[in-house]
Amino acid sequence: MRKLLLFAWMSAPAFGFGQSDNLPEKTVYFKPPASWTNVCSYMNYIDPVVTIDFFPPGSPMTPACEGWYKTTRNFNKASFGFNNCIYLGGSPNTNYAESVVIAEDTVYYDYSAGPISNPPACLLAVNDPSKKIAVVKIFPNPVQDYVNIESDKNFVAYEITDASGKSLLIKEFNHSKIDIRHLKAGLYFIRLKSLGNETNVVKFIKK
Repeated sequence: MRKLLLFAWMSAPAFGFGQSDNLPEKTVYFKPPASWTNVCSYMNYIDPVVTIDFFPPGSPMTPACEGWYKTTRNFNKASFGFNNCIYLGGSPNTNYAESVVIAEDTVYYDYSAGPISNPPACLLAVNDPSKKIAVVKIFPNPVQDYVNIESDKNFVAYEITDASGKSLLIKEFNHSKIDIRHLKAGLYFIRLKSLGNETNVVKFIKK
């Protein structure tokens, strides 16, 4: 049921809004229906509990890629609402629509499909400010048979995805050369996972 109140008071324990800077920053991605001309999001804390929560219309999200939008928030666990920014005095009209999801980590929410675990490659390639930047060299590019990876990080596994984000292969990273002879010509991404469970994404073109 859509929430109609502008504010909701919650019981103690509670924390001050200044403390939110001490919470981990996480990125929220949302893909709206094509009919939306504006995209907003709002967040209600679940952990930690706060004395006040905000309801629609929320804050505008910024374009990411391929129809996706993004925003960054600080939270442990929260519920997120996504809407088309049209909300009049607590009385939603026929032009207003929203979706809601509860999350503890990075959110990938498609209005048509709901929460997804296989985000498109264009989002995986977007720099996340919460991630450390690592130097990863890939050559040759374009490539015919083998991709060579050179980096100062110790990778333990890799995943190859196509341009739509579909997973094609997951294997241990035993050496710096990856066999891609089985792939058709096209654009691909390699997700490289290190010992610290950090992920780096590199793009290559198969000839």
